[in-house]
Amino acid sequence: MAIKDFGTRKVRRSWVALAISTVAVAGTLWAMMFTGFDFMQFERENALLPAPSAEQAARYRPRAQAEWRIVHANLETRLDQRSPLELGAVWATRTGQICGIVNGRGSFGGLSSMVRFYTIDQRPVFHQDVDHIPFQHAWFQCRRDQYVMLHAGTAEPGFCGSELGRRRCFNTKGGVRQ
Repeated sequence: MAIKDFGTRKVRRSWVALAISTVAVAGTLWAMMFTGFDFMQFERENALLPAPSAEQAARYRPRAQAEWRIVHANLETRLDQRSPLELGAVWATRTGQICGIVNGRGSFGGLSSMVRFYTIDQRPVFHQDVDHIPFQHAWFQCRRDQYVMLHAGTAEPGFCGSELGRRRCFNTKGGVRQ
């Protein structure tokens, strides 16, 4: 008859293995905690900036509209379109920069539809004017600081954001048109 062992025997464990496991677990927990705090700080730093108070908006709006008139004229000159400009959302930032969406409608050598722009010294800058990374960084700063809205419209770039696209594009859910 065999004798059954119900876990009563003692097995000697190495203190080195226990120390390595403890350091690995502690390091992993610390790394997770650091990543969480770092992510929270990143999100806080890059969140949308607060909207202006009514008093601040009233004080800043005339200056932003005067700036927008100059930028609008520069946009018309730059895009050189026969029909009036089709604008999406356009806003001014706290720093006085004008940002927005405009229909490029053949102005860039093809069908470009709604394209994003921001201004430097009242001159519009488009994605094809500068490298990708600087444009994306500047656009991200514009998007998070919508201080005074100058023209209400779509914030969607591309064909579906244009007037023609709104008539032809549609949303689907589960393959069914909504």
